[in-house]
Amino acid sequence: MSDTEIIAAGELTALAVSALEQTGMPSADAQTTAHHLVTMDMMGVSTHGVHRLDQYVNRLKVGAVKVLPEIVVEDKGPNLAVIDGGDGQGQVVGQRALDLAMEKAKATGLSYVTARRSSHFGGTASYALIAVKAGLVLISGTGASPALAPFGGRDMKVGNNPFGFAAPASLTDPDGGGLPFVLDMAQSVAARGKMRKLRDAGEKMPLGWALDKDGEPTTDPQAGLDGFIQFMGGYKGYGMALMVDILCGLLSGGVYLDDSKDMWNTEDPAPQGTTHFFLAIDPARLLAPADYNTRMADFRGRIKSTAPFHEGGEVLLPGEIELTLMAERQTSGIPVAAQTMEIVRRLAKAA
Repeated sequence: MSDTEIIAAGELTALAVSALEQTGMPSADAQTTAHHLVTMDMMGVSTHGVHRLDQYVNRLKVGAVKVLPEIVVEDKGPNLAVIDGGDGQGQVVGQRALDLAMEKAKATGLSYVTARRSSHFGGTASYALIAVKAGLVLISGTGASPALAPFGGRDMKVGNNPFGFAAPASLTDPDGGGLPFVLDMAQSVAARGKMRKLRDAGEKMPLGWALDKDGEPTTDPQAGLDGFIQFMGGYKGYGMALMVDILCGLLSGGVYLDDSKDMWNTEDPAPQGTTHFFLAIDPARLLAPADYNTRMADFRGRIKSTAPFHEGGEVLLPGEIELTLMAERQTSGIPVAAQTMEIVRRLAKAA
């Protein structure tokens, strides 16, 4: 039996929606959450796809994430807002914040919306694709539970806070104007999700991803998870992680640094208090759409025309691999681990 199953995006989405609805989550919220999960699977980022469903459902069932959160919007001006997510599902709160940021950016040209009291919201790329389809540039980020020590220290106080940036390829043809620019990155050499995936598969991780609890290099994913994940670029990644925490945690009035709760704590599950931010820009307020299209095509063209270092190689832009894969999977289906599909189907059929 193959350890991977190929499944159509629509079928996978329907199963994920059903699994979330079993918890009492409203259909619209289940659709939103499933959309973001399946989008990440389509892009090949399976660590943030339906692989997370089991954990999400468990946290919803024990009340660590509210099935019916009271989401409150605090309007701070024509282009500013803070959202209290009421400890709701991260994708639901995140989508609410993104929708408001896009609405305000279309009205004013620039917006900043931050959210507090949320939970894990997936990857920034799935939100980016919604924004660029609307013709907007998006800068986004989310806080996370402590996973790294401040540069030069030993105490876990800093989250591996992901950062995203996206820009549309075309303002006049969002579906056929080429691939948008999509950057989605955490601040470590590798995300914890990748380490867990290797651990669960019984595989080693590359040297340099993490140190063990004694500060020694290790290729054992669990030892790395129990030890010290390493910032990309040393102090530079450390600075980026703190920047994201200020933009989403500190400025939202929510938690930051080591006040964010661990979503993997099954002994004492509690609301994470996760925070997010979305900064949206309407480029049509700065450039005529045709001018933007020309300049973006030139920008991409100069990068793509770069001579590759190795014969037969190719110079890529951020998001190019994932978006190409997404287009392929829309027709060929999504490969999902058979074990994951077994869990998804069980959750979808649960009484």
